[in-house]
Amino acid sequence: MVQPEVSAPRRLRRWHAEVLAAVVLVVVYLLPLPDAVRSAGVGVLGVAAVVVAAAAVRRRRPGPAWSWSFVPVCAGLFLLGSALRPWADGRPGLAAFAPDPFSLVGYVLLVVALARMARALGGLRREVVFDVLVASLAGAAAAVQFLVLPVLDLPGRTVLGSVLAGLYPLFDVVLVVLALDLIMSAPGVVAHRWLCGAVACLLAGDVGYAVLGRQGHYVAPTAFDAPFLLAYFLLVVTVLRLPRPGEAPAPPAPTFDAWSAPRLVVLCVSLLGAAYLASVRTDQGLVGQAAAFTLLCVMIGLVLARAVAAVNGHAAAKAVLEHRATHDALTDLPGRDEFERRVQALPAARTPGPDGDHDGAAGRYVLFVDLDGFKRVNDTHGHVAGDLLLREVASRLRSAAPGEAVTARLAGDEFVLAVPGPAASAVRCATDLLEALRRPVRLPVGEVVVSASVGIAAVGVSLAVALREADLAMYRAKSQGRNRHVLWDDALRRAIGDDVEFELDLRCAVAERSLEVHYQAIVSLATGVPRGVEALLRWDHPLHGPISPAVFVPVLEETGLVVEVGRWVLQTALADLASWRRDGVVGDDFLVSVNVSPRQLLDPGFPDTVREALAAHGRGGDALLLEITESSMLEEDDRTLDLLDRLRRLGVGLAVDDFGTGYSALSYLRSFPVTRVKVDRSFVSGLGRDGTDAAVVRAVVAVSEALGLAVTAEGVETEEQRAVLAGLGVGHGQGWLWHRAQSAGEAARYLRDAGARNHRREVQADAKS
Repeated sequence: MVQPEVSAPRRLRRWHAEVLAAVVLVVVYLLPLPDAVRSAGVGVLGVAAVVVAAAAVRRRRPGPAWSWSFVPVCAGLFLLGSALRPWADGRPGLAAFAPDPFSLVGYVLLVVALARMARALGGLRREVVFDVLVASLAGAAAAVQFLVLPVLDLPGRTVLGSVLAGLYPLFDVVLVVLALDLIMSAPGVVAHRWLCGAVACLLAGDVGYAVLGRQGHYVAPTAFDAPFLLAYFLLVVTVLRLPRPGEAPAPPAPTFDAWSAPRLVVLCVSLLGAAYLASVRTDQGLVGQAAAFTLLCVMIGLVLARAVAAVNGHAAAKAVLEHRATHDALTDLPGRDEFERRVQALPAARTPGPDGDHDGAAGRYVLFVDLDGFKRVNDTHGHVAGDLLLREVASRLRSAAPGEAVTARLAGDEFVLAVPGPAASAVRCATDLLEALRRPVRLPVGEVVVSASVGIAAVGVSLAVALREADLAMYRAKSQGRNRHVLWDDALRRAIGDDVEFELDLRCAVAERSLEVHYQAIVSLATGVPRGVEALLRWDHPLHGPISPAVFVPVLEETGLVVEVGRWVLQTALADLASWRRDGVVGDDFLVSVNVSPRQLLDPGFPDTVREALAAHGRGGDALLLEITESSMLEEDDRTLDLLDRLRRLGVGLAVDDFGTGYSALSYLRSFPVTRVKVDRSFVSGLGRDGTDAAVVRAVVAVSEALGLAVTAEGVETEEQRAVLAGLGVGHGQGWLWHRAQSAGEAARYLRDAGARNHRREVQADAKS
């Protein structure tokens, strides 16, 4: 069960209460109380801290495993050491040091626990290890300089006692650095902050005892135990701040910053301290000065090593990210984009000439590999087994392919290879691949056997065409019984037919941006002034000349290319409109109309595509009219309605194209958020001769006026048609009467001339009036 999130004011009140309790505790302890009362207070609070910490850790089970369990153990060892110290004070020999093994073991366990916590959060990296070493060396130098050496000559002071006096603060320095790393690695974990405070109190208490020992005092007043008392209290607060069972832990920092301000502060303080020790103490003799200078050099070397480690770590992380962006996560093979990049760089080997030399034509071939029976494995054994199978297939493809080959995974169970050399080398490679893939694969669910079908095609006009040809050859291999390869050639091209050839040419045109956008003016029937343009797709085939959109657009729909092409048409049309407005060809109220395919309306991200395109060219939604067919509105009622609503919220106009040729359900004009109706040319061509066409147009105008929709007529070719349409109340028209579809440059000249003619008419009208 997930615990409810604590509100910010409640968290703030809790923090204030904990700080106030700590202050009150210290103040009460420092009151003029008998030493026995103070010692009893430390003992009671210490025992309570150990019990509460053990119970909280056992109940909440925070991660990483067993690391937090060390915290109450360490507290118990510290408490035991403190209890033994009055007994050991003044005893001869090693008995005087009886408390120290308990305290030292507690420090070691606490260092291990904090290091493991930091590592679990991704913080204990090489840079942090260097920080700990630098801070430890600085702390060790300070301890030796100020706490160990000055007390060696004091009467009754042993070397072991002096070393221990400096060792405790050194442990505390390491703990503080590790605790700070915990805070920087997971800033949202409040328990880490209180733990750092507890460690800082240990440091303050140990330094206080060491300073007293330097002055010759072997027994400190009980007031000096105030930091340890506070450390026990903060330890209780720490474990009570651990996440409850079922409560989501605070996430670690999003990135590891090796040069963050807190980390730099640790390094700078450590280096400045070492530099101070090496330069200030001139009375320590040559050996002492040499030792201090050597220590400073070692610390500087560690900082340099840390810098190298940070740079190398950054470079390695960048390389990992780049690799992940270009490779398949499951098989670690290159993806489509990386495959295309490598194929372009792949040297094309020379095919042997008639005499056996290498004067023949250069060649590169792609092999399209699709597994036979992969779906059966997925359905029978599950997707986990399918993923393991794909990894094994990728491994076998790498092993069986020639050394210079490029291997990639496109999607699902589709793989592709590119090899240099003649067709015979590609066929030999395909044979090796089939042999490698038909061997049984041992999976945890048992042994499975799959085969593959391979299509081979030469890289000629473009890689996109070669992949399509290899794909078709692979399907021919499947139709011939699977577990075989087929080489794409002229005979196969003739066998598959002209439709495939046409599709390949169209794919090539899309890949090479050979399609063009032309524009036809949308004119006001009352004034003859162009009010907008419709963007129309055109294709001039290099061999067959202009191809009608009625022929190639359905192929774009069938293959799914219409989504990519539609996105490009939208970008191009808005770019041309922006250019015309910028050059003064059209005004700010001029709009561009773009056709939208049913496939685009099934894409939930289409409104975002439109929004991004408008923003990229600095246009508002009122500059764009999207034309949709009646049938596309009926494909997915609810989804389409939601998508059209999102488009309208952008301010984009919506027109029903070719109205009257589809379902002609007037209820859809009322239900969908359309703004315009376009009367199909089939109802315009008979105006003036066929009364039925006029009746249809009159009905469409009446319904549109009732619903507040504008009306545009398509295919206007004669002045008679224009007059009838204007008389029926149609507002706009487009057709050969005014303008045939032209390229962007030619359309711009027409629009500029039309604007000039309209300006002259306005001037003449003003002169007559």
